Amino acid sequence: MCSNPLSHPQTEPILAVLLNEITTIPHNFVLVLDDYHLIDAKAVDDALAFLVERLPPQMHLVIATRQDPNLPLARLRARNQLTELRSTDLRFTTSEAAGFLHAMSLELSAEEVAALKTRTKVGLPACN
Repeated sequence: MCSNPLSHPQTEPILAVLLNEITTIPHNFVLVLDDYHLIDAKAVDDALAFLVERLPPQMHLVIATRQDPNLPLARLRARNQLTELRSTDLRFTTSEAAGFLHAMSLELSAEEVAALKTRTKVGLPACN
């Protein structure tokens, strides 16, 4: 496996064709890559980094992962080209959890909501 996907003679032309095709899409769109933490190939990370650095303005990329991907995150942050949502951003406060549970017709006492908050670490409804 190549450490740099662009060092493989067929990779660069494929990525160039892909980018050229993407630029012909006339409307905004989102590409979602879910469970990216399961990728364990530097060549894939390198190819994606190449694409991320050259994304056309109508393309938005969402990467759902349980760990930071091997992409130039610091550079993307510095350019204000990265929006991050971490598990702490998705957690409900105690009052939000109580409101959500009430909306779901689950009437829990304050103690039960507090217990849910203590037990729940991630996901929805996750509690903060």
